[in-house]
Amino acid sequence: MRHLFGVFSATFGYQYEDAARLLLQPSFLGAQQLQQPPQDSTQDRTRVFHTKRNPSPTPSKSSDILHLPADFFFLLSDHLDTPSAHALSLTCRAFYNLGLPKTRQKLEDQDKRALLTLLERDSLGDDYYYCQRCNKLHTYRDTYGPHLVEERIDKSQAFVCGMRDRFTPMGNAYDLGYHHARLVMNRHFHGHGGIPIQAICLQHEARREAVTIRCSTAANIIDDELYLRRSYDFVLSNADVPAFRRCTGHRDFRLCEHTPFFRNSSVYHQALPELQRRPRAPTNKDEFVPCTSSPGSCGLCLLDYDVSIVRIDNGAAWKVMIEAYHLLGACRSPDDWKWARFTEKTRPHLFLPNRPNRRGSGYGPGVVKKAWLQAGVAGVVDGTDVQLKRHSI
Repeated sequence: MRHLFGVFSATFGYQYEDAARLLLQPSFLGAQQLQQPPQDSTQDRTRVFHTKRNPSPTPSKSSDILHLPADFFFLLSDHLDTPSAHALSLTCRAFYNLGLPKTRQKLEDQDKRALLTLLERDSLGDDYYYCQRCNKLHTYRDTYGPHLVEERIDKSQAFVCGMRDRFTPMGNAYDLGYHHARLVMNRHFHGHGGIPIQAICLQHEARREAVTIRCSTAANIIDDELYLRRSYDFVLSNADVPAFRRCTGHRDFRLCEHTPFFRNSSVYHQALPELQRRPRAPTNKDEFVPCTSSPGSCGLCLLDYDVSIVRIDNGAAWKVMIEAYHLLGACRSPDDWKWARFTEKTRPHLFLPNRPNRRGSGYGPGVVKKAWLQAGVAGVVDGTDVQLKRHSI
């Protein structure tokens, strides 16, 4: 019955209880009168849609619905689009056997997409999610997440498809696939199924030639959109800074696909100026200039960040801390520009007119960080509080 009530909710705007109540009102069929099920076993039962073998003394709403004449459901199907008619036919065997006219048509790709997303929202979504790349439903486990050992061992179709479109910039192998983000948002939107937001919050380390960078992820859902805060920190001595700055090209580290640590590693002419800035006084032998929450943003994806550099060990070493705030969007399609610019996996020609990015949007510098901070800490899930079994990077 859940499919049927879902069709009423999507088509007419009724909730489950309202739909059941409406079905029992004769006025819904206009001049037609609802035919009551025969009470005598000797009466002709061919005129009713369905009868129970052992009717209950107090029939449920679902049994009353099944006692409606078949003509009613044919009239109803005239007001449904093709995906909703198929969803109605999948409610139970009785509805399937009706053979509604629209269910006899071959589903076009667009109608198939609409039907599968309907099924994903139903209880079927507890075991399946919709993959836009394949236009199919894939199975998953509620323990899936970035760097999960079991997910890699499974080599399921969900993993194969999802990891084709993942966030893994150079040196920063977070490995958040689109299917992870979609499953998190499925649980938010549908109230069931999907994976918990904790599954995408974890800690890991990225080892470069001169330094080991500690990374942790926090997540929050704000106004039905997924936000991430990626925190990075590392320590290096003043003498090691020149070697650290030589880690460019494939040895560099990136906050996103467009923003590396150093400018000569980026074809987008973006970098972190705080890591290249030196004191102006020639007598000053410091390799960094101290700063606190120095802001910056990416001009292509929805990334805001701030950089802090402080002296430690009596000035002999430096601690660098970076907070990066990402807006991933509602994660309903991998072609949504918010997600597409986050992963930058689908097409190589970024600056074509059909490639929307931040510079052509209303998201100015700092708005992502501001939204995160204004939302407060109530809904934030921090990777430092989540103990998950993950691959070391």
